Amino acid sequence: MKLRLEDVACLHPDQMLIEFSPEEREKAWQQTQAQGYSNQAARWRAYLNCLCLNTFLSYLDTEANLTEPNLTGTNLLETALDKALNKPLDTPLNKPLNKPLNKALVWPELGDLPSFWDVVNGTAVELNQTRLVLIPSEEIKFTALRVPREWVDIPEWASHYYVAMQLNLEECWLQVWGYTTYQQLRDHGNYDIIDETYAVDAVDLIEDLNVMWVTEELTPSPKLTVKPMARLSCDEATTLIKQLSQETPYSPRLDIPFAKWQALVSNSKWRKELYKQRSLVYSRKPSINLLSWLDNFLEAGWQTVEEVRARNCQPTLRVAYRSQQTRLKDSLNGNSSASSPFYENIPEAVTAIIKLLKTNNSKQTNLPAIELLGEIAHGSLDAIALLADMINTTHDHDLRRQAAVSLGKLDPNHPQAGIRRVKIIDLEMQLNGSKVAFMVTLIPEADGGINVHLRVYPTNEKYLKNNLQLLVLDQQGEIFLSAQSRSADNWIQLEFHGERGDRFMVKLVLVDASFSKEFVL
Repeated sequence: MKLRLEDVACLHPDQMLIEFSPEEREKAWQQTQAQGYSNQAARWRAYLNCLCLNTFLSYLDTEANLTEPNLTGTNLLETALDKALNKPLDTPLNKPLNKPLNKALVWPELGDLPSFWDVVNGTAVELNQTRLVLIPSEEIKFTALRVPREWVDIPEWASHYYVAMQLNLEECWLQVWGYTTYQQLRDHGNYDIIDETYAVDAVDLIEDLNVMWVTEELTPSPKLTVKPMARLSCDEATTLIKQLSQETPYSPRLDIPFAKWQALVSNSKWRKELYKQRSLVYSRKPSINLLSWLDNFLEAGWQTVEEVRARNCQPTLRVAYRSQQTRLKDSLNGNSSASSPFYENIPEAVTAIIKLLKTNNSKQTNLPAIELLGEIAHGSLDAIALLADMINTTHDHDLRRQAAVSLGKLDPNHPQAGIRRVKIIDLEMQLNGSKVAFMVTLIPEADGGINVHLRVYPTNEKYLKNNLQLLVLDQQGEIFLSAQSRSADNWIQLEFHGERGDRFMVKLVLVDASFSKEFVL
């Protein structure tokens, strides 16, 4: 069931709900796109943190009472009670302000945030000498506040409060699930030695932020006492920065003993140098340009899968691709009547598919859903972000491959975008009258290489002809991969890893007939 903002407010009356506009969401996306990051996971983490920070700061700017330092405890408590009882607040004329408002400040500075977000989740904000760490999440089912250990055990990073924030990117609102204190998190939080986090269950969070404001006014938080850390020498730091500057699709925070890691990133100079080096490595990686790959398919006959379906309507291809998509469209419609055609409700369908992919674990359902998303979700940042995230996190090769191909349709310039083309090979007597579909899929990999996937389908029959060979030859003409059909094969396929600039030839051989095609990556 799709919950409206009003429904969530009724279910969680003490929690704060803040709306943001699609334009504000786009602004946060553009801000993080313009900044260098060491991998796509880091860029997505930065986007969530940026959107969360922008939304929360905008909220604070509109809530004058929260940034006024000289309200008495009584007045602030009345304000909190008035809000809880949905009563109108007293006018400013009844409560004159004697001092200028304090503005919430990003810690340490706004320009330092990329060096934090590149390796760790969370953003620190200081308000009236009180530091909060905002921890964003996009989990559909929020169960716990998970705080990276850096924000707790590094003395310079430790904060008075930790705030759990859940972003609903599709509906454009932020839900503040509540907060916990440093002492509660450090002494009673669930420490996870695997991912180096402290966690507090959602049910144990204090939901109403007004309680925090009142507490701070009545009994301001004392200076935090954090256990001192081990220190690094300059030579040790230089060695670690060099070691951790290698390209990885994830944060390197768990790649070395945590005591050394926190000593490294706690030093502003070293943290910024690590960020600089990791970003440079990623920016120097040869970018994969889909336009250069398209040069392989300029000759007549190469088509997209959708074009093959529309122009050829081959039975086997319909079985392999079309039927699952059709069933998926019908299920999204809720019925098959003409009164609710699928393509009249594309925005709703995109939202439904995104939610399906986030909550469903069935490969049989997700594979056509990912493909359909690539056909209909043009202009959807949510779809692009989801596909990029799936490429980074999904272990199933078929799902990752389809996500990259769909991403290539929505955002051809994306560094993880892939391409897929099909050629119907009909050489009459050359292949003994057999017509087959030869499919080529190229997708970039995290190490800068290229995944090449080749597959051959029958088109007019259920099975391929027996003993049809699929061969891959290197630049010297030597066969280095091969597959051969048997009596009841629906397809044959090969997959291998290539590097930019590699040349290879693919051959289809049946008895004495053959088809060949050269490719350049």
